[in-house]
Amino acid sequence: MRNSVFDYIDNLDTLLAVVIGALLATGGALVAELVQDRLGQKRRERDAARFFGEILASVDRVLDRAFASMDVGERWGDVTQRLFRTAARETAIYERNRERLFEIRDIELRRTIHTHFLVETVPLLALLEDSEEIAQMEKDLHDGSHLDDANRKTTLDLLAVKRENREVALRSVQSAHARTEDICRQLEPIAGLSFG
Repeated sequence: MRNSVFDYIDNLDTLLAVVIGALLATGGALVAELVQDRLGQKRRERDAARFFGEILASVDRVLDRAFASMDVGERWGDVTQRLFRTAARETAIYERNRERLFEIRDIELRRTIHTHFLVETVPLLALLEDSEEIAQMEKDLHDGSHLDDANRKTTLDLLAVKRENREVALRSVQSAHARTEDICRQLEPIAGLSFG
């Protein structure tokens, strides 16, 4: 028995329906994937902005307390030193998570954040290193029995230089610290919250 042309047309309708259904399903999956990717990118950017805003605000608060402690008691006392060390540890959190910075799409804002951390961290670490060296020199001068006059003078000269370097580093930290609030304000619309 021979099949008629109409039997083939009926089968083509089914085949056409299957092909159109497959195309629609594939197109729908692609659109869903694009929408999901876009939403995921926005979420990662928001989370990164929140993370860096919180780190900036945290370092800012610790430095505020360190600067305030310099006016109470001994200017470079133990409390002040510990607060500066705490601020340095907070900036280390940024360093460990720096790759998350690329989740923020604004290139200029990324550059500003990274530069800010560098400009704030480098003098902060220099300040801490100078403070340790100053403390050791002061101890050596106080003990003094092993220093002759030439070594004592050299140590006093070096001590004066180290103290000046520490003051310069402090001014650099304060200068960078003054720009933190502006950077946090730029992050707020992306993060969807206020860091103040």
